[in-house]
Amino acid sequence: MNAPQTIKKRKLPIFWLILISSVVILTLLIVIQPERKAVNPELLPWNSYYDESGQLHALGLTLNKSSLRDAMDLYGKDVEVKIFSDGNEENKSIEAYFPVMYIGSIKAALALKIDLTPEELEQAYNEGKSISRTPTGNREIKLYTATIVKYFDHPLTSITLLPRKHLTEEAIQKRFGQPDYTEVQSDSLPHWFFYQKGLEIILDNDGPEALQYSTQIKNNMTANTQ
Repeated sequence: MNAPQTIKKRKLPIFWLILISSVVILTLLIVIQPERKAVNPELLPWNSYYDESGQLHALGLTLNKSSLRDAMDLYGKDVEVKIFSDGNEENKSIEAYFPVMYIGSIKAALALKIDLTPEELEQAYNEGKSISRTPTGNREIKLYTATIVKYFDHPLTSITLLPRKHLTEEAIQKRFGQPDYTEVQSDSLPHWFFYQKGLEIILDNDGPEALQYSTQIKNNMTANTQ
């Protein structure tokens, strides 16, 4: 009887093993996508609106009702709060600034005006940590954390969104629709007004566009339609 023959299996070269493994892993990465969290439609910049009681909702916040604390719950704790004034210390305002925030895939900066009484604003100004001058000669006052936390729950009076990506006129019209009124103002920039959205968009080819939400926008509707 003949002895059984041993069949030797030929091993694949290491190159082919690496190549096949890479293809399999790449296929799995493509097919098994991580689940993306759906964006609340009320957060999207083009979905601002007035409710039945006349309150303006924008970017997930309600003007004259939502607070800095509410904004931090939505957009994180990385926020700066400063007081701004003219060079002669008049026209003071206090603003919170988020250098980087995201709404889905939209990357932007966010500035919020906080509602303080004149007395509260003057007290915060006097408690300032340091004062610097802006290029226009205005004053910029940094505040201590202990001062800032006192105003976490004060309402917000306006919102300004500064997208990092340049917005073309075509892209704006596609998302926001046609503006109700347009004009070139003293800054030599076109301003587009969307009255029912409480929105003013400032177009700037040399810098980021500014999307400003304010209940004052609606007041412009009466002035511009008379």
